[in-house]
Amino acid sequence: MSNTLKASILSVVGVMGAHQWSRADTGNELTKSEAIRQERIAQSEQFSGNKAITRMPSVDTNESMTTVLWKFVSQRGELKPSKPLPYQPINPVALEQRSEALRVTWLGHSSLFVEMANKRLLIDPVFEYASPWIAQRLFLRNVSAPIAREDLPLPDAIVISHDHYDHLEESTARYFAAKGVEFYVPLGVGRHLENWGVAPQQIKEFDWWESANVDGVELTATPANHNSGRKGFDANTTLWCSWVIRSDKHSVFYSGDTAYDTHFKQIGDKFGSFDLAFIEVAANVKEGKGYPVENWGHMQAKHTMQAYVDLNADMLFPVHWSTYELFAHRWDEPINDLIAESEKTGAHLVTPMVGETIDYKNDINTTFWWKTPEIKLASAQLGYQN
Repeated sequence: MSNTLKASILSVVGVMGAHQWSRADTGNELTKSEAIRQERIAQSEQFSGNKAITRMPSVDTNESMTTVLWKFVSQRGELKPSKPLPYQPINPVALEQRSEALRVTWLGHSSLFVEMANKRLLIDPVFEYASPWIAQRLFLRNVSAPIAREDLPLPDAIVISHDHYDHLEESTARYFAAKGVEFYVPLGVGRHLENWGVAPQQIKEFDWWESANVDGVELTATPANHNSGRKGFDANTTLWCSWVIRSDKHSVFYSGDTAYDTHFKQIGDKFGSFDLAFIEVAANVKEGKGYPVENWGHMQAKHTMQAYVDLNADMLFPVHWSTYELFAHRWDEPINDLIAESEKTGAHLVTPMVGETIDYKNDINTTFWWKTPEIKLASAQLGYQN
């Protein structure tokens, strides 16, 4: 056997050995990571056994679940906008230079690109549909993503509130993981990420009230009143949370998904006032008609307003509306109900179009963009008024 052939064989064997060693090393890392996770879950006050404790309300309603589901499936044409909603395309160049002041770009639904203290945070990023692929036709976007994830400036961290499909998107997680971005997630959610190939060292998992610092920006996982699960049989095996994000000059709150509860007052008392509160909103139940979304761990507009008051926030930025149809009410009903609530409290609403950027160093003036003549006309053709 020639020396060349020997060298080639040894080289192949060496590569195979290195590959097997690498796989074994990765397996050991995942095993260690899961052991740490299980130990933390066992010690967490938010878990009982291996299940996160859910405390969602149970409100009596005249609408049965069958009626709600029938309306959701059979009457979607009356609930959705008659045509794709407008958006502001994001120019990546406009976000190229980092911002010391608070700067926020709405990517639609509950997805936000938040900047402060020259750091970039991507919150609950979803760019596609909000469901398993088999049901994607029911959960397509009403408005296009204002930018491709590949064109967005690379975030310093991705912040996740819980594991539902409209807040945690596998394809997006895989994309940014390959770029070396770190993920800040509730306790247990790291298991999903690791299953998708994200390295354990890129994942930071949080129980409620735990904090971390991202080069001058403090992230604190705070309580929420929701649930979790992606596959039907994994209900509440991971935690959910809201987030407090603070620099030395700015402070914002992100609700994630949650029913109203005393945690908003707790958070407001503990962290003081906020410059901006991103809070989810759904439609109010009116005259006993409509399903109370708090039974699903969400908030009617009146609850959103009360949460804003409890938090002692300066401005209210409603999220979780318009981009997808997730409830059995018209797409614009939540925001119109919230406007009515704001007229009672004098709340400062911030309502940008999807893709618009709010820059705190400038005057913040937003419009009720969904009330433009062409959208009002389209709504009237469906038989209702904005």
